[in-house]
Amino acid sequence: MLKMKFEKEIQLKMDESRQMQNLSMLTGIGALVSCILIFWFGIVKNIVGVDSFSLLVIPYLISTILAFNACILGYLGSKSAQEEEDRILLEKRKEKKALESGEDVLFSASRTLSNFIKFSPYIVAALNFILITVILLFFWSHWRTRVEIPVPVNPSLAAFMTGLASVFFIFTGIFFIGQSREKNFRWLRPLGSWLVLAAILGILATFAIFMFKYDLPLWNRIIKKIIFIISTVLGAELLFNFIVEFYRPRSIIEERPIFESRILALFTEPGGLLRNISDTLDYQFGFKVSRTWIYGFFEKSMIPLIIAWLSTLWIFTCVSEVAPGEVGVRENFGKIVDLQPLPEGVHFKLPWPFGKMTRIPVNKIQEIIIGADMKNEKGEEISPEVVLWTVQHSGKEERYIVASEKKPNDKETPVSFLSTIFTIQYRAQEDKVYDFAFRNCDIPVFVKSIAEREISKYLASVDLLKLMSIERGKAVTDLFKNIQDSANQMNIGVEIVSVNLLGVHPPFDKVAPSFEEVASARQEKEASILNARAYENKTLPYAMAEASKIVKEAETERDNAIRLSEAEMMRFKKQLEAYRIMPEMYKLRTYLDFFEKDCGEVRKIVVGDTDTNNVYIFNFEEKARMDIIDADLGDLSDELNKK
Repeated sequence: MLKMKFEKEIQLKMDESRQMQNLSMLTGIGALVSCILIFWFGIVKNIVGVDSFSLLVIPYLISTILAFNACILGYLGSKSAQEEEDRILLEKRKEKKALESGEDVLFSASRTLSNFIKFSPYIVAALNFILITVILLFFWSHWRTRVEIPVPVNPSLAAFMTGLASVFFIFTGIFFIGQSREKNFRWLRPLGSWLVLAAILGILATFAIFMFKYDLPLWNRIIKKIIFIISTVLGAELLFNFIVEFYRPRSIIEERPIFESRILALFTEPGGLLRNISDTLDYQFGFKVSRTWIYGFFEKSMIPLIIAWLSTLWIFTCVSEVAPGEVGVRENFGKIVDLQPLPEGVHFKLPWPFGKMTRIPVNKIQEIIIGADMKNEKGEEISPEVVLWTVQHSGKEERYIVASEKKPNDKETPVSFLSTIFTIQYRAQEDKVYDFAFRNCDIPVFVKSIAEREISKYLASVDLLKLMSIERGKAVTDLFKNIQDSANQMNIGVEIVSVNLLGVHPPFDKVAPSFEEVASARQEKEASILNARAYENKTLPYAMAEASKIVKEAETERDNAIRLSEAEMMRFKKQLEAYRIMPEMYKLRTYLDFFEKDCGEVRKIVVGDTDTNNVYIFNFEEKARMDIIDADLGDLSDELNKK
């Protein structure tokens, strides 16, 4: 009888293992197909285009892994049961040779099953944690870098298909949870929990997709955050369970696989919430915590206390505070109820999630940088102390086309490339808060796009050298006006506070060195021109002074000659008049005057004209030296006495 009962148990175990294998395989294929469809239509093709729908890839992927893990367990369980059946047959036939061998090679399925049950939970838990982390990081980085928010092409069809899959999997998950009460189907419980979670999140995503039909993308943002937070919490729980499992005390209580979520088990396992909590505590601590008086007290009073706390917290969500420098916009059921924004202070609204208070910081100055990325490839901030044209002093730089001076022989207008850095500071306009908060999405990206467009248009119409020198202030003023006008035309509710031009120079890699050579040549040209002008300014006045001097000297000589001629003429007239009056006297006076003035230092010899017999010989040569007879001895004696 015992052998027959044992054989029936083996046969039952074999049938249940095969049943679990088939159910897990079919469910795993269905979950895998769902993952592929979500990945293809929600991420690759972006046809559904809803973030909450794309995030469903996490629970369906985890369900796929758990399903195939349970399928392998069922396969190994059936093999192990088959092996036990073969052992019994061998015992009946008295074929114990194989059993008496040192190493049982023919019957290894039981050891394989034991090793799989021992080690596979660690591998599955680590794999699930890694997949959840990688997928969440991918979505986080994708949401931060994308420019346009996707919209479903056909919201009604997408919502119908998502809802249909959710309904199918919620019944499948409930069936697996109920089936897991049997011992051989224990590993179907975490699979059922994840299927129920995927179905519930799918229903939420269905609602978010359907709301796009009525132009209400707000629900997608809310449900997206809910799914993201739930996935993050479950991923963190997997890591926590993986670490705690090494330090948990072992007991005779039923072993729970570490990849099973305790949080999901609180709501999906049969037996009630508090019963699940007590089982979790008993399993974690290794003894019956649920039988202590402390746990009994909390079991009776915890639910009312939690309900009271949650009710109080829920009622307090009616109170909302608008901080200084902010204005508030009150919403009831997604509809704005106030014509004017609420000022700072305490205000009341409907409790969450029926009412919402949106706070807009109207005094907060926000800044965007255009033209360059101030971070390097490693993500580090770049702030060089010295900025050189030929050395990279920022991250990736944008290049703008600017005009250049057209020369007479140029057939086309030449252009140049320019690198520049602008900082745009802006804030929300108090009288256009609704435009800023509700009618536009991703205001910083919108403002940056407007500013880049206006900067590109403006730089294409200005001269390169003037922009780098004398027209920098004019460029800032013009761009400030253009960007503000464009923002007003787009009705984004933004007030431009300031536009700053931090740097303007040619691109550093190839253009800047050539531009420096051209600039040096221009400077040398200007220096040569200035030196020539300095020489001109120095030489021309000197030449003009010399010319003026020569002219004045000539004029003076001319005047002297005229005056001298006039004086000679007047003297001649006087002499002529004197000669006419007394000719003899004039001659004598002239003769004596000649001897007095012109012959004053000439030796004179007077010879009387009455003695005609004597002949006088005079030697008029100059003496080489003075004779004693020529000296005045009296004068010499006086000189000697003085000495």
